[in-house]
Amino acid sequence: MKFLKIFAIAAFASLLQSCFNSDDHIFDETEATNINVDVALAKSITDVSSKVKADTFHVNDTIFFIARISPNKIIKVQDYHWLMDGQYCSSEYNFKKQITDLGHHKFTFVLKDHFGDMHYDSLDVWIADNPILNDSVFTPANGTQAIDPFEAIYFTWSAKTEGIKLAHYYRFTLNEQDFANIDSKFTRIDTILYEPNFIFHNKLNQFKKYNWTVQAFNEYDFASSQKIQSSFYTKGFPGEGSLQATVDIGRATSVPMQLTLKNKGNFNKHFDFKFNLSSSNNNISLGVIPAGTYQLTLSSDYSDFGAIIKDVIINEGFVTIEKKLKFVDSIAPTIISMTNRDTLDFADTLQFIVKDGSGDISSQNINVSLENEAILDKFYKDNILTVVLKENDKSWTYRILAISATDGSKNIFNKYFYITPSTLWFTTNNDTTIANDGLIKMFIQDKNPFNFVVDSLQLFNVTKNKVIISVPNTNTISAELEAALFDAEQTIKSTVIYKNGLRQSKTWKLHVKQAKEEN
Repeated sequence: MKFLKIFAIAAFASLLQSCFNSDDHIFDETEATNINVDVALAKSITDVSSKVKADTFHVNDTIFFIARISPNKIIKVQDYHWLMDGQYCSSEYNFKKQITDLGHHKFTFVLKDHFGDMHYDSLDVWIADNPILNDSVFTPANGTQAIDPFEAIYFTWSAKTEGIKLAHYYRFTLNEQDFANIDSKFTRIDTILYEPNFIFHNKLNQFKKYNWTVQAFNEYDFASSQKIQSSFYTKGFPGEGSLQATVDIGRATSVPMQLTLKNKGNFNKHFDFKFNLSSSNNNISLGVIPAGTYQLTLSSDYSDFGAIIKDVIINEGFVTIEKKLKFVDSIAPTIISMTNRDTLDFADTLQFIVKDGSGDISSQNINVSLENEAILDKFYKDNILTVVLKENDKSWTYRILAISATDGSKNIFNKYFYITPSTLWFTTNNDTTIANDGLIKMFIQDKNPFNFVVDSLQLFNVTKNKVIISVPNTNTISAELEAALFDAEQTIKSTVIYKNGLRQSKTWKLHVKQAKEEN
């Protein structure tokens, strides 16, 4: 026990010696370091030239906060952090952040050194969004009628940027509506304004539609997502009105039209207009019309477009607006062979009639293929399509010839023709002319080299759509028939049908002429 007491006393003495004899906690001027804190803002961590103490950023921007410590960041420190508006923000020297709260924000970097001294540096950040343009309240209101074209016109609107007070500027445009049947005589205005208003002092044209637009920008060139797109109509002299119309021509490229306005009280008082409408410009303006009730007739030389007839009222000082005039071609082109048959004999050149009631069809809009292989050797003129077949297009079986035509309204018609075998395995009659008092010998003799079994042989009067002879299970038929049984001219088809489903046919002409009378 005595030994323990002596040890404890010795240990305590040693502790006191270390406290009072050590220099570890005594201030030594040579160990003091002059610490400097410098912070900056940037839009990129690598863009040194753009580092600043204060700046305005868009709400979608990423902001880089950078702290520079001198002599360097290896000095002894107890703590460091960032504050945003007095609240803890980050414990990194450098960090990035997106700020969604609009307006002003104060960022402060705080460093507590080894000796407990505090070091500060601050930044000012303003967050701005795109300006907000009031696109529902402005003058003149959209669709305003009867604006005096000889008086000054006042345009007004408003815009702001939330959370921050910024200057704004505006892009303003004013132009006269383009119409398919009349040229504009107005010089377009496109200008930058620094106040939310504009006064137009010059003369406008009577009974015209004018379109004007405004978009807002703030001093940081942030553009408003809203855009005023408005229009108004001017008036004319007393007793006058006008009519403007939008004509739906469907998918047509261009359509020539005639429009007639007949006064319902006096049909001898009428106004006639001719113009072309296109897919890109289908608006018309009829200029000055005396006020009254009229019958409107809209028609075209193109037969595929049916006429529109309706009553319209022209009011004094106003432009009557018609937006539901539908003038649409829904009729596809027609394609027929020159013989008006869908089954055609093989020939070096085949001709077809391809036409449409909405104007000429472009040759580029006609496609021809034989068994899905495009035929480029084709010609189209005056509604006649000529298709040229090659020697290697010949076949011992039927082949499908496909023709597709697209008219100016994008209506498509597809037609399929069957080309008969050009290499026949049987013999039959050729074109024949006989007197009506004679006998015509009709025959078919199959000579196929593949030993195909014949199902039946058939002679068919195409003109009368009537079977002449049909014989099953034979390779040969031969019959003599009185010429008087036939018409003066007919087409006969000779056909061999095989049991495996194949068939071959040949058509030929039979002419029956009047026999010479004996004296």
